[in-house]
Amino acid sequence: MKIEYSDKRLDEVLDFQDLERLFANFAKLTGIDVSLHDIEGQEVLRYRIHPEKTICELVKTRQSTCNLQMQYAGKKALELGEPYIFQCGTMIKCAAAVLFEEKYLGCLACGPVLLWEPDEIARRDLADFAAKHEVPADSVCEILEAIKQLTPETMRSASQMLSLMVDHMCQEESIFLSQRNRLTRQQDKIAELMSEKRQAALSLQALERQNKFKKYSYEMEKELIAFVRSGETVRAHEILNGILGEIFAIAAGNLDIIKANVYELTAVLIRAAVDAGIPLTDLAHIIRQVTRILAEESQYDEVCLLTTEVLEEIIAVLYENRFKKQGNEHLMNAIQYIRKHYSEDLSLDEVAKNVFVSGYYLSHLFREELDITYSDYLNKIRMEAAVKLMKEKNHLIQDIATMTGFKDAAYFCKTFKKYNGLTPKKYMTLL
Repeated sequence: MKIEYSDKRLDEVLDFQDLERLFANFAKLTGIDVSLHDIEGQEVLRYRIHPEKTICELVKTRQSTCNLQMQYAGKKALELGEPYIFQCGTMIKCAAAVLFEEKYLGCLACGPVLLWEPDEIARRDLADFAAKHEVPADSVCEILEAIKQLTPETMRSASQMLSLMVDHMCQEESIFLSQRNRLTRQQDKIAELMSEKRQAALSLQALERQNKFKKYSYEMEKELIAFVRSGETVRAHEILNGILGEIFAIAAGNLDIIKANVYELTAVLIRAAVDAGIPLTDLAHIIRQVTRILAEESQYDEVCLLTTEVLEEIIAVLYENRFKKQGNEHLMNAIQYIRKHYSEDLSLDEVAKNVFVSGYYLSHLFREELDITYSDYLNKIRMEAAVKLMKEKNHLIQDIATMTGFKDAAYFCKTFKKYNGLTPKKYMTLL
């Protein structure tokens, strides 16, 4: 059997303070000593009921013998898929594998215990074992008096009980790490967007335009909803990250402002879900999550995580019900066509013809679903493409104009300044 090892350490996955309490309660309840070992078999945590009378505490050569034995026992338990009982001198121990995200992390050990009443043979065998491992001879009687006597079935059951509790702790940590990784990815994307905006804000013209026109607008909300309904979830998440970036940039760290803006955004999306025909009862869980965002005790990281979870849930609900509202499929097809052919001389009638609707109806869909005219939407797509080309830093302005569907470079520059607050030349100096 090929073993996959976790790249985590035991102390990275398990809370040792909680584990110490668990070990203590387990040992007092069962009368069995318990320990935790890494993938090399080395003991990293333990609880002994009578440490001064325990053979494991008294053996002097544990590094060369016990570690190898525990290393083998842990892997054997993993191979068997259940606790592995093995002989330890004249006694027995039981090992159970510890997994994190289905990868081997180490093992638990219960014992040692005896399977029978200590007799003269047991005393003699233990005395020989003690002598071999430099344990004082006068400790043998104390060890036998303190050791627990159990059946193999009881030993295995106790080990399984402990293993289940530790597995639960590992699963809880896995869920926590997964949430933290999602939050980190979200914050990295938002930080990237905020960095770009700070760079653009070096221009006085950009600052003046930001004060005059709010970037995070009703139009962006409508566009987000439309992309979700149209099935373009990747683009929807890009817009969502852009909106969140605007919220965090404008708030400048003020948690109350962040909460207020997030609440406004979630309210709009929930209303869109209701408009799509989704009953409020089906949104009850999401609404409860929103109230947690507004809670006074919630801190920055918690607000970020809850916001991400709530918005993703709403997007998922909208996506699942995207075809309930008539016209969404036509708009989706139109959007896809525009994004593929924006570099051409693209008229409303041509797009409408290719998605099999009238120009009047398509124009109505853009106003109704995106709150924007067809021509403004086309220009927005072209401006997005222009900015991407500028970031490559190997195109002339005239070439960028042509590549984004503008025959006249002067008109391209005028349109670019209208949408971005800067001339193309000035914008490129800030990249």
